[in-house]
Amino acid sequence: MRFVCVIVRSGETRVKFCPNKPMGVRLPSAKTKGDIKIMTELDKLKRAQMYMDQLAEGIDPIDGAALPEDTILNNVRLSRCFFYVSDILRQVIENGGVVGGKKPKKVLLPFALPNELRDSIEITSSPVMIKHFTDKINSFIDQDVMQKLKVTAVTAWLLSSGFLYEEIVTDKKRKRPTKSGEALGITSEFREGQYGGYLAVLYDETAQRHIVSNLDQIISVSNGE
Repeated sequence: MRFVCVIVRSGETRVKFCPNKPMGVRLPSAKTKGDIKIMTELDKLKRAQMYMDQLAEGIDPIDGAALPEDTILNNVRLSRCFFYVSDILRQVIENGGVVGGKKPKKVLLPFALPNELRDSIEITSSPVMIKHFTDKINSFIDQDVMQKLKVTAVTAWLLSSGFLYEEIVTDKKRKRPTKSGEALGITSEFREGQYGGYLAVLYDETAQRHIVSNLDQIISVSNGE
């Protein structure tokens, strides 16, 4: 019976048939070109991972026999290293053979919400912070395929509409309700948090309804239109 030997030439791996293939040793498949098999980069990675797995388990990857007990290759530290390298190779293989790279980020659809769903958005009689309200809106979309409505889009529209203004507090911009905002139902309230006191901006029932009524304009801001 024959097994495959690897010869590296000019940056690509060519494979020829050799005698005495060990029983139980599986070699990754390779593309065939005439009488010569050409290994892809993924084939090489899979083969390297197979060798690391076998060495980690105390098996000679060349002949399939158990490694001698007194060989340095059976050292527990080296065995752990072989397992570690095998796992790194597995991750690279699962990443399509890209070393140190990341898979492309999923492209999400721009935020949108049909009118019939907008009527189902919960409006509370007690004032809420804008993050809690946008979370309610975003609960109607599939966030695996669509972008969320951003809090910054809502507050940017409220700023441009004159319902909020910004002031600098300890070198940071903080949003506060204007007189028009207060008339709409936007208020501020001092609260104690994990890192000390802060001024929370709250939106009552009227303000929540106003946001929903103007959702198309807010969506345009959210989607950068």
